[in-house]
Amino acid sequence: MVKKILSVAFVMICAGLLAQEVKIKESSESFSSGSHNAFKVTVFVEDINKVQKEWKSKMKDFGYGDHKDKGNEHFFDNVKFKELSNNPMDVYTKFEEKKSDKSVEMSVAVDMGGDYVSSGSHGKEADFMKKLIKEWAVKTSKEFVEDQWKEQNKMLVKLQDKQKDLEKDNKDLENDIKNYEEKIKKAKEDIEKNKKDIETKKTEIEAQKKVVEVVKKKLDSIN
Repeated sequence: MVKKILSVAFVMICAGLLAQEVKIKESSESFSSGSHNAFKVTVFVEDINKVQKEWKSKMKDFGYGDHKDKGNEHFFDNVKFKELSNNPMDVYTKFEEKKSDKSVEMSVAVDMGGDYVSSGSHGKEADFMKKLIKEWAVKTSKEFVEDQWKEQNKMLVKLQDKQKDLEKDNKDLENDIKNYEEKIKKAKEDIEKNKKDIETKKTEIEAQKKVVEVVKKKLDSIN
């Protein structure tokens, strides 16, 4: 039963992993500040708080003036994408938990100063953001799945150690049975030998009784 459960769990995990390809989509998304063109990505991490924390850390790498968050929406003011431009940009990010496939959907809108980055109007900036977001999403997803793998591997090692202990116990019990069987066999042989010895002693006793009687008669005959 345990093997069956583990096999089913393994198949389900593998099936999920095969479908986990990070893709960047682009569409108009609603933010608290209004609807803006945004880049969407699915991050294969179950913990939405972890995803938000990792994205905030990524924004810190570039540096920003201020950060505000309201629920699952974050605003980063004056982010410095120096590789892209000397002019700071505002980054709006919202996160949505997808419990059905245990992931988080993230939408990122970048305000260049009244104009939001889009592939149609800002090819260079859009390519930069799509590359940045995808590389970050792949790294974050891999780290999370790697942590899962380490945890599951620890469980596997524990199960294997338990199996070894059970196999050792089983071997010890088999040896005990073998020793008991040998002792039982010897005891049966000893019983049969004792039976023969008992019969021999009975014969010896009867013979000795006769000797005793003869000597007793001889004793009684002396006047």
